[in-house]
Amino acid sequence: MRVYLLSTAVAPLGSGLGGGVEHMVGVAARQLHALGYAVQVIAPTGSSADVPDLRVLPGRLAPTALALDRDDPLPIEADAFLGTALHELAERVRPGDAVLNFSYDWLPLFASDFFPCPLGTLVSMGSLNRSLDQEIRRVAGRHPEQLAFLSAAQAASFGLTNPVRLIPPGLDLARYRYNSRPNRALCWLGRIVPEKGLDDVFTFAACTGHAVTVFGVMQDRVYWDGLVRRYSGVPVHYGGFLDMPALAEAVGKFRAMLMTPKWLEAFGIVGIEALACGTPVVAYRRGGISDYVIDGETGWLVEPDDLDGLRAAVERVEQIGRDHCRTLVESRYTEVRYGAALVDWLESLVAGSTHPTGATA
Repeated sequence: MRVYLLSTAVAPLGSGLGGGVEHMVGVAARQLHALGYAVQVIAPTGSSADVPDLRVLPGRLAPTALALDRDDPLPIEADAFLGTALHELAERVRPGDAVLNFSYDWLPLFASDFFPCPLGTLVSMGSLNRSLDQEIRRVAGRHPEQLAFLSAAQAASFGLTNPVRLIPPGLDLARYRYNSRPNRALCWLGRIVPEKGLDDVFTFAACTGHAVTVFGVMQDRVYWDGLVRRYSGVPVHYGGFLDMPALAEAVGKFRAMLMTPKWLEAFGIVGIEALACGTPVVAYRRGGISDYVIDGETGWLVEPDDLDGLRAAVERVEQIGRDHCRTLVESRYTEVRYGAALVDWLESLVAGSTHPTGATA
């Protein structure tokens, strides 16, 4: 079987603008290759990634679904990367192949009914747009094997009540050095955009005096600059957009990491990255974060937007055993477990696929 991985259509691989999806695509390619599959990653022009076979294609990048209101029509551009990629794949694939789509978009879901080989989608966000929600529910009803999700909370946001396939991401733990003796205050890690809730980090730091170092791709410079001006003198500092292993080395030195999303996090891979270093997580109880932030064991969950709760939880962070944080990732969120889950999904896709004649494969 040859497996094609269709990357996010919103940004090139390696840019950081695709968030955790970039990580998931790269790990999927390497794991499936190591397990004996012929794998090719299809990604937008400008992509750079450590994968066995990378094919870049031209085309207009897609707007993030976060830029759309719930009832907005979905844009379909004739010169879009996603259309180019699906057109080429439809011509190249054979019935014995499979496509795993990591792009959060209506078009691959719609196209899965007409592809000459199985096309599955790993849904990477929660409910954001009415039309996209309807297409996800349609596919879930007719071909549930074609969908996988990152967390139960994410799947529930689409109104799905039947059992769903969950494939959370995994880490190469050799790249995340465990640090049992932190020597710095607090950190925050993620794309610097409004939906990640940096406003609350600045307010928290202003009220408590706790220093917070922010790491991540500077996706919205206007947003960041506005916060810096509004909270002049507040101890929040930008630590840069770090590559591995420098990122893990930095995050492991902090007492705790804050996660303050204003939207439903489908999973929040930065959380398990912190835990892998032994750094507890103090987070809003939104979405898939609650899968790995366990009160009193790997961190503390507080009600969304509750700054008083956030402050109280930070004061209790020394109660968390940093070894428990690392152990949880070792037991649940490794690259090997992620690879095995993808293989199980591929087998289900092939078993449930149909030939153009309608006969079950």
